[in-house]
Amino acid sequence: MNMTQIEVILLSLLYDKDYYGYEFETVIEQRNMRGWTDIGFSSIYNSLNKLEKKGYIGSRYEKEYGSPKRKVYFIKEETKVIIRKQIIKMISEYKNDPSEFDIGLLFSYLVTKEEFKKALINHKENLKDRKEFLNKRYDQHPTAKERPHIKALFERPIAFIDTEISWIENFINENF
Repeated sequence: MNMTQIEVILLSLLYDKDYYGYEFETVIEQRNMRGWTDIGFSSIYNSLNKLEKKGYIGSRYEKEYGSPKRKVYFIKEETKVIIRKQIIKMISEYKNDPSEFDIGLLFSYLVTKEEFKKALINHKENLKDRKEFLNKRYDQHPTAKERPHIKALFERPIAFIDTEISWIENFINENF
């Protein structure tokens, strides 16, 4: 199943604790997720409704003393398996949008240490494949090395890939 970033975030938050709608907003603000993901206030409620219609989450109404009833959302047990697989996928795959990887890292505590390590190794291999592809295209380009603007379009992403590979290797060595 393909999930949007916000669906992964909402399901991952529900993995540990049941939340009512406004609590999602508070947690997202507290963790400064809007700085690196695209989460609008209204998209939280739209996504919760979609996830409930698809059967991934359920809800119930709770009444607290002195306040109106609130709808509280919870994740279904079978969805926990799906979300762990989605997190591993987000860490493993290479995408041009780094926020997918960041979301995977943020919720990597939901998967085993071995699954996390394997996903990082897979991500590193995907980065190496991407670098090889870019180098091949760079070498085949007739004028890339003489034209600075074309040269920059190849060398910059290759430098980013080298940096990320180095970070992954250091992270694995320090943490596993």
